[in-house]
Parts: sequence; C-alpha cells; structure tokens
Amino acid sequence: MDLLRNIGLLRSFLIVAREGNVTAAAEKMGLSQPALTRNIRRLEEECGIALFDRHTRGVTLTIYGRTLLRYAQMIDTECRFASSELEAMRSGHRGHLRIGGGPFWGGTLLPKALTRLHQRFPDVRTTLDVGVNTVIHPRLFAGELDLVVSASPHDLSALPDYIGFRPLITIRSAIFARDAHPIFERRPLDLNNLARFQWVLYQADTDAIERLSAFLKSLGIGPPRIAVESSSLMAVVELVRSGDFFACLAAPLFGSFRDIGIRQVETTREIWSFDAGILYHKAIETTAPYDMLQHTLTDLIAAAGLKAKD
Repeated sequence: MDLLRNIGLLRSFLIVAREGNVTAAAEKMGLSQPALTRNIRRLEEECGIALFDRHTRGVTLTIYGRTLLRYAQMIDTECRFASSELEAMRSGHRGHLRIGGGPFWGGTLLPKALTRLHQRFPDVRTTLDVGVNTVIHPRLFAGELDLVVSASPHDLSALPDYIGFRPLITIRSAIFARDAHPIFERRPLDLNNLARFQWVLYQADTDAIERLSAFLKSLGIGPPRIAVESSSLMAVVELVRSGDFFACLAAPLFGSFRDIGIRQVETTREIWSFDAGILYHKAIETTAPYDMLQHTLTDLIAAAGLKAKD
C-alpha cells in the first residue's frame, strides 16, 4: 500500500482518531458523515485491516490503528512544517512555533527565553500555552503543540516514537505560605497545621495532588483541603500572599518570593522531586529556533544559580 498516495485519507483517519467520533470529526473537517465514513472504509480496505472498533457512542483504535496513528501524526507534523517552510521561502516569514509550558516555566524562564528567541528570529511567531502535564502533554501528542517545557512523564519509555525528550533540570517541590501565616507563630513549626488550613493548587494537577497527599499521609495528616485551583502561577502566588493558604510549588521560586512576603515551610522530609525538560516533536529537532530555545533555557537555568542536567 502507498500511504503517501492516500494522504487525504490519512488526514481523515487522524481527525477521527483524535475526536473518537465520526460525527464530530466530520463537523471539524467540514464533510458529511457518510463522506468521512467512506474515507475511513477506503483506507481500511487499502490497508487490509480494521483501524477502528465501532461502538454506539463512537470509535476506538484497534492495535493496528494505534500503530498507524503514530506515523500519521509524524506525517501530519512534517507536512505542516514543510508548508511553513515553503511559505517562509515565498513570503519571507519564518513560520509558527507552538509551545506549551508548565506553570513554573510559563511564569519564570520561558518568557525570558522567548524574548531572546524573538530578538534572534523576529519573524518567528510563537504561541505559549501554560498548563499542567495532564493538560498540555495530550495536546503535544495530538500534534497541537510543537514542544512542551514541563515536568517529564513518569515513564519516558512510553513516549510515542515521534516525541523526544531533552532533560534540563531536577526540581524539588516545597510548601509556601505568607510571612504572616499562623504556622510561623511557633517554633519549631507544628506541621499538623498543614491540615488546619486550606490549599491553593494548580488546576487539574492530579499528579501533584496525589504526591502531596502521600507526603501528608506520611506525617499522619489527611489529604489537602483545596480552597482554590488555578492554572496561573501568578494567581496562586497572589492568593498565598494575601491569605492563610498553603501552596506546593517549585522550590527554585523561593528566591523570588522573599521580597513579596512569602516564605518556605521547612519540612524534615522531602515532598518530592522531579525531572523537567523539553518534550518535542522530532520533526523540529534540527530547526534553528528549537536549537536556540533549548540552549537559551540552559543558559537561563545556570544564570539563576540552578544546576542543569547533563
């Protein structure tokens, strides 16, 4: 079978796989449902295999469909970059780089890195979306983002073949509260107060909530009582600065918090540490903007007095 000859059918397959529903995919593509169904049937006939299992509520990929999806996503990414490069040659523009960032990165080093990137490549348009792993990683895998700077997935061996990972740093988590928080009124600190007061956490950060709950359990304390969830680092910091809340954030933020009345709640046990870096579509690995971005982030990490990973 010649998949390149059927690239239009591959596009239909990719959208149906992403949507999990033929009707929704047809609406997104501007096709009728029967027309899209014929495209999928034709691709399955060309491949000689079933790519989807059909259900009353939609479709799911078969083992063959999951394999084809990896390659369809790579082909889609390569075609998009080819289109951008041809447009750059025609019009003098340099394309569009779609970036995702974890809250720590989106609120600290990424804006500085993008400023330098724009100074070097003024015609590169960038989009920065900030969110936790459970939000931005699926968007990367689906081809909606070109790269993500965030905590690494737990199992790097499970990454799709078309995704690479460039480690940058190991980050330690810490608990923060405002200077006037009641927990600081007595020494030594009574960590039972971690159960008395409410928490401000990142929105939809299920992994962090699970790890924080495990840490509190090790102290004989129940899970955190969440008052507010937000995707914004600035919002979390302002809530902690102005109220008697706790937040669990990246320890490297401590230096920037001291001047705004927030301090770290010292604990005898480590809460948790995690590796962070760049997850990226391998199709952009050899591009100059990506190369500059990764080196700029490494330089900014060193300038902040943090230890970069080799």
